[in-house]
Amino acid sequence: MKSTHKYRLCLSVIIILMATLSATPQGNICLASSVNSISHVQDNELVFSFYGKSLQAAKIKTIKVKSTNEFDVAQAWQNYKRVEVEKVCSSLRSLATELGLNDWFILELVRSYVDELLISGSPMDRVVLEHYLLVAMGYDVRIARTEHQLLLLVPIIQQIYEHGFVRADGKEYYLFFDDLEDHADDVTFIQPCDPSKNDVGKGQSFSLLFDNTTLNVRYGEDYTCVLDDGNISVTYSVNEGVMEMLRNYPLMDPQSYVTSVVIPQFQHSILEQLKPQIEDLSQCEAANALLHFVQNAFEYENDRDSYGQEKLNFIEENFFYSKNDCDDRSILFAFLVHSLLGLDVQIVEYPGHECTGVRFTDCLSYGNGYYFGDDYYLICDPSYVGAGIGKCMPKYRSVSPRVYVMNTSTVNQNNNSPLKPVLEKAISIPEITIQTIDLSPESQSGI
Repeated sequence: MKSTHKYRLCLSVIIILMATLSATPQGNICLASSVNSISHVQDNELVFSFYGKSLQAAKIKTIKVKSTNEFDVAQAWQNYKRVEVEKVCSSLRSLATELGLNDWFILELVRSYVDELLISGSPMDRVVLEHYLLVAMGYDVRIARTEHQLLLLVPIIQQIYEHGFVRADGKEYYLFFDDLEDHADDVTFIQPCDPSKNDVGKGQSFSLLFDNTTLNVRYGEDYTCVLDDGNISVTYSVNEGVMEMLRNYPLMDPQSYVTSVVIPQFQHSILEQLKPQIEDLSQCEAANALLHFVQNAFEYENDRDSYGQEKLNFIEENFFYSKNDCDDRSILFAFLVHSLLGLDVQIVEYPGHECTGVRFTDCLSYGNGYYFGDDYYLICDPSYVGAGIGKCMPKYRSVSPRVYVMNTSTVNQNNNSPLKPVLEKAISIPEITIQTIDLSPESQSGI
């Protein structure tokens, strides 16, 4: 599993305002294409590009931000409060619903809209408008300032890696820059007071999970492929545009990928094809069959070679690329075993390697494993090709793993395992100096 990049956030960051409110897949391929079109555009509408699609939304009158000084930003915000914003928010919400966007892609949608609207504007113009729109849409985004620029602070429920953040009011706010240097040092956090100190932080946080929606930004080609390990075979179709959207998705903990459903119809199709191929097998036999399938149907390739960067695959991406590494295989195997066999699965992390632990219930489970509380989990390694359930790579058999649980309500700290698995702990973060700045209308009478 990837190591957390610890950020020593050190430039003066000042909260100054209100916060209420692609790789080509392997395998047998058939191609089809999708086409986007835009109807007649009126003067009060904006056409902008979003992941290969041309979209249109209502325009908003833009305000020029004089400087990054907090009072100039406050003045711009007060001016935006006099502008009709509901039509813009309504059209952006409608697009998000139509395209099945989760919170992350709503953030991306707003930023794409603002980039086109203020294509000739300054970075601070764009950041202030992004902040204003997101707050108006009900999100708890905040605006910040470094020595040279403005940036957005976005609260995200999941822990994400390789991204700087600060903590305030019990939340982790991740830093999003425009087109300048994307780092900050010497963090000073200043709590806004306008419009109401009691309303600050009450907006919605962003969730990076996919649930109950279908990501529906189709463009480019549809690929139909077959994966076969000699015993199990699946045929599937997936759109390259949807996969390209996920290519640079923020890195989360592995259990977030196991539980995310990017394309419900796709996952349903895969599971429905697999069910009859294992239904006559015992629990252990079925798990072995699925383990063999994940070990042999996919080509092994590490992230640096596949993507040029660290990445975890969503379930759908494994099938699209037909290539994966140990963490991707563990996520996929955990999903298959939990979905098809109803078993409790944990992601097991060793230094430089990941596999899974499965708690079997109606077949004799023996081999390498560990106790988690009073329950015994058998090691199942989707990357140890040829190894069945209960076989751990020899070099890890005496190593204490770190365990990611899928359901935290089942956690029991009374572990009786020679491997002594430990829960993933939250990363350490820098201390933040919290100050107060009054940006109420009364204090701005001289602006």
